[in-house]
Amino acid sequence: MVMDRRTFTRLGAAFIATSPAILRAQKPKRVIVIGAGAAGMTAAYHLKNAGVDAQIFEASNRMGGRVKRTKALSNVPLDLGAEWIHTDPTVLGEILGQGATSLGVKTIAYAPQTFQVWNNGRLQNFNALRHFYEEVKFFDTTWYGFFERLVMPQIKNDTRLNSPVSFVEAHSGGVSIKLKDGQVHEADKAIVTVPLSALQQGQIKFSPGMKNANLRALKRVPFGSGFKVFLTFKERFYPDILTEGTRRDAMQDAWSSKLYYDAAFGKPTRDNILGLFTVSEGPLLRAGMNKAALTRSILAELSDVFGNVVADSFIESVVQNWSQEPFVNGSYSMSDASNQHLSDLLRPIEGRIFFAGELLGGDNRSTVHGAAFSAMKAVAESLEA
Repeated sequence: MVMDRRTFTRLGAAFIATSPAILRAQKPKRVIVIGAGAAGMTAAYHLKNAGVDAQIFEASNRMGGRVKRTKALSNVPLDLGAEWIHTDPTVLGEILGQGATSLGVKTIAYAPQTFQVWNNGRLQNFNALRHFYEEVKFFDTTWYGFFERLVMPQIKNDTRLNSPVSFVEAHSGGVSIKLKDGQVHEADKAIVTVPLSALQQGQIKFSPGMKNANLRALKRVPFGSGFKVFLTFKERFYPDILTEGTRRDAMQDAWSSKLYYDAAFGKPTRDNILGLFTVSEGPLLRAGMNKAALTRSILAELSDVFGNVVADSFIESVVQNWSQEPFVNGSYSMSDASNQHLSDLLRPIEGRIFFAGELLGGDNRSTVHGAAFSAMKAVAESLEA
């Protein structure tokens, strides 16, 4: 059965919050969570709320995964990873199992008004797009700030950073994980929340292993290449949204793979901040550049569009190249496969090892809340298995 967002919520937080007697009878004592991204943090949060000893092992030196922020450019923080909420802000409460509420987190209706398209050396206004596009974004915080304030305090003391896992084994007594440094840790269950790329590259081995057919199919799921860049300028010379290609491309949403946007839109700042979001199923030439080269390339491209004002008013940039980020090596899953097919590829192993992440977000795939809901589902399954 394909599960939508509401079903995930019912199976996850509602199950945890309303069925304490059942959980006392069936829940494991200790669960290991592998990965401290959105899915991993959410899983550990709900496990601990259910009275389970949960410990996270994170390969990198920070919590958050592809949820990351910078405070380097402005008086308001900026999302270096996931940025848009992509649904009603009441999803924030659902992630925490508190029902459909925004938890008092301030958000904005992100409805850009000025659009331009750059095609064959010509810059054209296309403000009609304002009638077709609207999103939701944070006002004075970020996705990272959301987790930092409402989730991390409960789980950070049980999170081990710089602890990449290389092996996970299910056995009659529970599960064993082996870190790359050779340490072994035991638990009753494990929830694996690493990016799809880590599974495709075999960074973690499993025993029993995944079916060969499933592993081959998993490797065929596109995991995008991508990066984000923020640039500050002394003056604003750009529209709310700048896309590349024809008007038809813009109407068909093709511009979403390369999007220049006013990153300060609706936020409490007077800084002029231009964002660039780029993602592709295939390799991106720019994704192989270092920060200096990438910034020069972007400024040259913008100068072709807007002229000398670009170089004259440029101040500084921040680059987050997800394609070069250790333990991530890309952006997010970009599959057209059915939700059921993807769930079948990452079925629980021996009722001991469970999987979660944005790939398993169902109808909310490739989003933060999709990752979180998949974690809630994995938690519910691990508690009742």
